[in-house]
Amino acid sequence: MSDNTGGYQKSNLPPVCQLSSINSILIEDFDSDGYEDLLLAGNLFSSEVETKRNDAGIGQLLLGNSTGEFTPVPYAQSGLRLDKDVKNMSTLKTSKKRILLIANNNDALEIYKLNSLK
Repeated sequence: MSDNTGGYQKSNLPPVCQLSSINSILIEDFDSDGYEDLLLAGNLFSSEVETKRNDAGIGQLLLGNSTGEFTPVPYAQSGLRLDKDVKNMSTLKTSKKRILLIANNNDALEIYKLNSLK
């Protein structure tokens, strides 16, 4: 978040975002309110034998507001469960819909049609 002097201010993510590794972040206005939101996903399934895998994440949607703060959206509201070894995400926009693409390590590409939360 900019501090209006050309610099930046640090802002911590909510605790719910720190359950597992984050490998990809999308910045987009998911709820069509004019403010950028964040979609985070990750996990890390391939680790050393002596290290347990990071698999507690199910992805997290954070809605942005006019002051640059972000509010977590519960899974029950967003309906988006990204619990695989997510490596990258992207959106495609057509004239009729928005599509979310999820690239998972050693797994199939996931495709979701995005609906506004409003």
